[in-house]
Amino acid sequence: MGQANNPGKKSKPQQVKVNILRLLLILVGANIIMLCAPNIGMLNSFLYIPDIYTWPASMGGMALLFVGFRGLYK
Repeated sequence: MGQANNPGKKSKPQQVKVNILRLLLILVGANIIMLCAPNIGMLNSFLYIPDIYTWPASMGGMALLFVGFRGLYK
């Protein structure tokens, strides 16, 4: 016969550690995307920023998001 689990023995949930540097990378990347997105960014609403600057800034923000989410949790 199989043994039933003892209800008195409960396993502890594992603690999740968040890397603060990666969290800051995510926040900076999201802010860069919101500010510099071509044709819809917040800076483009009151300043004209040419697309030669906004596309690389948006790609840089996406890269920061990608790097930040890769190692966020330990």
